Amino acid sequence: MELAEIGQLVAKRRVDLSLKQEDLSELAGVTTKTIYQLESGKGNPSFSTLEKILVVLGLDIVVTIKKINA
Repeated sequence: MELAEIGQLVAKRRVDLSLKQEDLSELAGVTTKTIYQLESGKGNPSFSTLEKILVVLGLDIVVTIKKINA
């Protein structure tokens, strides 16, 4: 999943929960600018920052590592 897709998912979930960007930023302990940048596909948050946001939204990060055969 690309960052722009993650941003769209975050925005949709935030709206579904009736939260404003300001509400989400306060609950996650990040700036409103960070939320705006993520949702607009312009930001590149750290894993830690992304995790804080997703926890508030009730979403999980799942990482899959695959071996690439050369």
